[in-house]
Amino acid sequence: MKIAMLSAVGLLLAAGSANATTFSFASDVDHTSFTFAGFGQVLRDAQDRSDPVTLLIDDDNGPLPALSFDLEFQFDAMLTHVASIPVGGGQFLHTYTLAGSQGPAASFGFYDALGAPVLTAQFVGGIFSADGSAGTWGSTAGVQAGDITGQVVYTWHGADIPAYGLFTGQSVGLDDAAFTLSFLQTAGGPGVGLGATAPYPVEEWASEGSFSGTAHFVPAPGLISLAGLSLGFMGRRRR
Repeated sequence: MKIAMLSAVGLLLAAGSANATTFSFASDVDHTSFTFAGFGQVLRDAQDRSDPVTLLIDDDNGPLPALSFDLEFQFDAMLTHVASIPVGGGQFLHTYTLAGSQGPAASFGFYDALGAPVLTAQFVGGIFSADGSAGTWGSTAGVQAGDITGQVVYTWHGADIPAYGLFTGQSVGLDDAAFTLSFLQTAGGPGVGLGATAPYPVEEWASEGSFSGTAHFVPAPGLISLAGLSLGFMGRRRR
């Protein structure tokens, strides 16, 4: 009886623990369009429903094959300049904090062909950085956000997929998100010119992009409660 009880306790604790799930998409999945775009302080996606990205979902480097979804990608953020630091040889690192266009949290998400959300996320404390000259971004940049220095919250809108650590609702624990921007360019060519008085892009620009992120979800409280009731029932039957 003790062995059965301990096994049940282990299952209950496992149900209540967070499971890591990794998300990603590769750069330039659709060769006919860009991933990111912007102007001034605006940083947004450059996608529409005719050119989805392929979102991959992995079981924390486990044995299962990655799940694949062709989805519309959306991104919403506003840049606030922090510093432009010389790093030698005429090269500068331009850094910016990120907020949302409608509030303090920036956001991104993945949507099906009908516009219904599949996976969405909000984050605060994110950083955008780009190298270049004193007055330009070069052709690469990046976005980083994580729970150690800020907050990232994912929401999975689909059904539970326990084998991949996916449960309907918001994530908990240490989550993160990172985007790599490449081939940044304007109509004039690679690179992005910045304003003389405020270091924001003075022309519309676009870039390719890739994504990687980690989230931790837990089962709904009802499932954990059900496991607890089962545990109690097992104990009573063996008395």
